Amino acid sequence: MREYNNATEFDEFHAAREQFDQLVGELRSESAQALEIGDAEALVEREGTELLRRLLQGYLEIRSRSEQQKKAVTGPDGQERTHCRGGQTRRLMTVFGEVVISRFGYSRRGVSSHFPLDEALNLPGDKYSPGLRRRVAQEAAKGSFDEAVESITRNTGGKVPKRQAEALSREVSQDFANKWGRSNFSLINARFQARARP
Repeated sequence: MREYNNATEFDEFHAAREQFDQLVGELRSESAQALEIGDAEALVEREGTELLRRLLQGYLEIRSRSEQQKKAVTGPDGQERTHCRGGQTRRLMTVFGEVVISRFGYSRRGVSSHFPLDEALNLPGDKYSPGLRRRVAQEAAKGSFDEAVESITRNTGGKVPKRQAEALSREVSQDFANKWGRSNFSLINARFQARARP
């Protein structure tokens, strides 16, 4: 494993290591020795989710730092974009919590900006990660959208309002239909429509 002893060397996982050390410190503390297993489990789950968020953030920082600036890029519309700005950020809500992605944005007068790193990471158009979208759809399939939102808040680091949960569930079911066929989609869509009614 690589050591980061040089203070001038950037370590994308420094925040994750800090969180890990803090969690280990809490588990080794005198007060933790009196915890029941349920309390210890809750502590590890809560602080562990934050650790995973920081690991994912570190990974995204590596991807950002390794992105190479180009003279021009062509967007999905076939238009070339020659004006580049670095440090363009966007937020992404994941199952571990919110992360921030910094990347190059390419633009040209009269056309929308294009972000090659977004494409490379296969980021969705909105702020919800594929993992969180999948979790929302799974929870919505079990019960109401109110219950799905409550479960996401309770069991993940992510946060999704009810209206967004409904929209994400529709999108996931449509993606399923496109991949697995219309007959399966009809069953899922009927179930979704029944849950969407007040």
